[in-house]
Amino acid sequence: MKVQRQLSQLVPMVLDPINGLNGTDWHLAPRGKWTICQILHHLAMGVDLVAGAFERRSEKPPMERRASPHQTILRHLLLGAGKIPSGIESPEPVRPTEQPDPEMVTAQFRMGVERMGGLVETWPEQRQLEIYVRHPIVGDLNLPEWVRFHYVHCRHHARQIEDRVKWLGQGTAAH
Repeated sequence: MKVQRQLSQLVPMVLDPINGLNGTDWHLAPRGKWTICQILHHLAMGVDLVAGAFERRSEKPPMERRASPHQTILRHLLLGAGKIPSGIESPEPVRPTEQPDPEMVTAQFRMGVERMGGLVETWPEQRQLEIYVRHPIVGDLNLPEWVRFHYVHCRHHARQIEDRVKWLGQGTAAH
């Protein structure tokens, strides 16, 4: 199933490039850019928030999607094209702190992905399609759509992480 495949790629996509990262390197970045730890914190909060929202809705009856026509177009573009447009400011609930703890955000990211995986494995396919959680830009997304969003979003930020690793001068030799 495509949903499970995309979900299974999140942890290695994000964490493999930073395996063995040195302590201070977690918190270094070019001026005006997020650090590797802040990027990971942003991703961890997003996955964790969405997993929690779906868990809280586990007993809800089927829902109707709420989305404006503009959000519907954006949803199709984002999920279909698989690209995060540049220049979009991160919503407040998923903005990273100044110096998040690398171990904590790594664990939060792993656990959030595991929780999403548990939902995908235990909820019947029809149930996954009829429960929604609001995305601040594209409106309501069901569980498979949220997995697709996290895949696209993590891929977008994994590129940034790889850029930070190169910027730090570690390249692939550190792995």
